[in-house]
Amino acid sequence: DLRRHQRRAEDHHHARAVALLKSDRVSSLLMEIPTNPEIPFFAYGAFRPGELAFLKIREFVDRCEQDGVPGTLRIRDGLPIADLASTNSQIDGFLIFFREGTQEEAHKKIVELEPDKQYEWKPIQSIGGQTANILAGLKPRKGSKELEEPWTGKNDPLFTSALEVIDEVLDDIQNHQSTWDLKPLFRLEMAYLLLWTAIERYASLRYHLYRNANQKVEEISTEMAFQNALRKYVKSEPDGNFRTVNRADNPEESYKLDPGNPKKSIKYYYQVRSNLTHRGKGIHADHHMMLSSLQELIAIFRETLAAAFAKSAQMLAENRGAASASS
Repeated sequence: DLRRHQRRAEDHHHARAVALLKSDRVSSLLMEIPTNPEIPFFAYGAFRPGELAFLKIREFVDRCEQDGVPGTLRIRDGLPIADLASTNSQIDGFLIFFREGTQEEAHKKIVELEPDKQYEWKPIQSIGGQTANILAGLKPRKGSKELEEPWTGKNDPLFTSALEVIDEVLDDIQNHQSTWDLKPLFRLEMAYLLLWTAIERYASLRYHLYRNANQKVEEISTEMAFQNALRKYVKSEPDGNFRTVNRADNPEESYKLDPGNPKKSIKYYYQVRSNLTHRGKGIHADHHMMLSSLQELIAIFRETLAAAFAKSAQMLAENRGAASASS
């Protein structure tokens, strides 16, 4: 059965390679879904239950079963990749069974996220004897290093160490009284850019790796946790109004921070990021805007990040509960 799936996959990859050679738009083509979407998907990285990308396919999932496959787990460009050439070790993960009739749609969601420059579909037999599809690494040993433990996005340095660095900057700035010294402002700006690097990493793992940054960022504003945290942490200025930022390249266009409008608010925070090169007579105003935006946004992002991981892990807990009840 496994050999039959392998032959189908090889024939499919050969046909696609021929088609790509004739195409003038090779780089713009998305990875295709596997030729056999009816069998389960083995997830060992970003699509594992409890990880951010699992939220893209959660609605199609029937059940998840813990299992493993022969191979070695490696990491490249911050992404886990399976090296299936090494059979003396095991990659732990989950078999994800999709509901009947939803398998193709679920796999389309998967290929929206995963880049075909990193992965290719392959059929594989799990340690438990189940034939499944896996996203195997393309040339997995090139530019990668071996991981000694299962990958989890929770340990991403941008979600841990980077946020701690930002906390340190905020603690230092709050002890600095002068707002006319440019050094504290520059530290705030560096911290703000670092925070946006973390936010964009989140958006990539949650929604799409290579989509336009603005599109991914706007999707965050649809999350309930973001909306709740926005109302929780954003307060009006002493005059009763909320802050507004104008575009540096088009001063007639502005964005207003409004806790009742998440989409406008995330555009406001992103525009503050885009205006960091703007200088002039408004140093005091820049300092206040940067400090307030950084304090608010790191708190909002932390709650958004925690809620997303918790939501992803919820189905796994429900799955285990159902299994215990039936045993």
